[in-house]
Amino acid sequence: MASPFLQPPVPSISMAPLLLFSLLLLLLFSNPTTCSESHISAIVSSKGIDFVKDLLVNEAVKTMTPLELPDIQKTTKIPLVGYVTMVASDLTLYELNVTSSSANLGDSGVEIVASGVTADMSMDWSYSYTVGWIKISDKGNASVRVEGMEVGLTMIMKSNNGSLELTVSDLSCYIDKCIISLNGGASWLYQGFVNAFKNHIRSAVEKAIIQRVTDGSSKLNTLLQKVPKSISLDHISSLNLTLVSNPIYSDTSIEFDINGLFNSSSRKEEANNKWRNYNLNKRVHLSSDCKSKMVVASIDELVFNSALQVYFQAGYMNLLVKRLPVQSILNTASWQYIVPQLYVMYPNDPMALNISISSPPAVTVIEEKLSGTLYADVIVDVMDGNNTVPVACIQVEVAASGNLTMSGDSITGAVGLDDFALTLKWSNVGNLYMPLAEGIFRVLLNDVLMPLANILLEVGIPLPAVHGFSLQDPYIYTSNSALFFCSDIAFSNSTSILLHTLRNVL
Repeated sequence: MASPFLQPPVPSISMAPLLLFSLLLLLLFSNPTTCSESHISAIVSSKGIDFVKDLLVNEAVKTMTPLELPDIQKTTKIPLVGYVTMVASDLTLYELNVTSSSANLGDSGVEIVASGVTADMSMDWSYSYTVGWIKISDKGNASVRVEGMEVGLTMIMKSNNGSLELTVSDLSCYIDKCIISLNGGASWLYQGFVNAFKNHIRSAVEKAIIQRVTDGSSKLNTLLQKVPKSISLDHISSLNLTLVSNPIYSDTSIEFDINGLFNSSSRKEEANNKWRNYNLNKRVHLSSDCKSKMVVASIDELVFNSALQVYFQAGYMNLLVKRLPVQSILNTASWQYIVPQLYVMYPNDPMALNISISSPPAVTVIEEKLSGTLYADVIVDVMDGNNTVPVACIQVEVAASGNLTMSGDSITGAVGLDDFALTLKWSNVGNLYMPLAEGIFRVLLNDVLMPLANILLEVGIPLPAVHGFSLQDPYIYTSNSALFFCSDIAFSNSTSILLHTLRNVL
């Protein structure tokens, strides 16, 4: 949102939504190095794991049907009949139902168990045998119901060159009952067919389901490997999303540690920040509001500072002020007591303030608020006809603080000026009387820069959405050098896109 008092639009301030949006992206897109390089941690609680488990199980069931099994042929001896060749063909599992499922966390993986599974199948049957020179045969169809099936798998997640790698370490399928109902055929056939094929059909179903789950897990891992380790936000910056260590398992959650720093897109350099050893589970006591959520993420203050440094190095922190709410301030007549020689040399001339940040701003995250300090060089320009004449440079140190809150699915907040100090760096018009200059700069800060920042914060930054999901009751707070975000997850109106992708994978 542009301010009528700034000409032209302000690059440094207009970057604020982009910077915050970039940071929030990391909360929803987790994807070596060492653990000391982690600046973002994301915890998926047991509640969140159950949500993902239900999603995967439900979609796996849908993608597993119809499931075609290979034909089975067997020759068996039937009393009073002799040797009979029996064939079960066109075996198709067309319906699968899961009564219950569970997800349990281990030391290095997640165990998912689907129990009480039932399956309905259709098939054709045929038999033939010979009596003397006469060949006798018959055929028909049958229904098969599988009951008491249990499918269990253990998935291990590791960091592989910065990406999340998924492997299946253990996979089993057990069927308790296999009930075959034949339509047509002689009465003697039923028991003979059941005896001949019950175990074969059970084994075929178990193998087919194990193979389908194995294939689906492999495809899911391939999809995870395609998640980018870095995403470009614009032509200036990119985000480092590499996993810096293997996921950390506890009895109730999985933690993913991510590098999370901003890089320069053009120079492919990482912002120069001091690494901090970082582990969300160990370094902070989570609030009671966050403990009950599906997902908790923590953004270290170094992430904010790396973003500011990248945009500072790219030269996007400059501001030219030609208009103020009290426009008379930008006239040499208002400065005659601050810089007497200025008014003598340029009586009643318009002025402009050319502001450039002299060093990367520093953000500190403390209890319940964020505070920041920036240093800027303000060059005082006189508009002498068609010429712009720099007459003095004042260094400004600004300390500000604010807080962030949730409003619906957007992050809003407010910022205020804490203090500022002025130092004269150079002057072509003699000395400046700094106490009077402070009045002008107080107007600039309180009436222009802070209101503009608060307009942006009041509008809010919508949290980025992932296709198929929406956030429920998101909550943020600050503590111990980090911003914390926690939320439940629910299906959204665009769920069909997500499910279509999952079905193609599984």
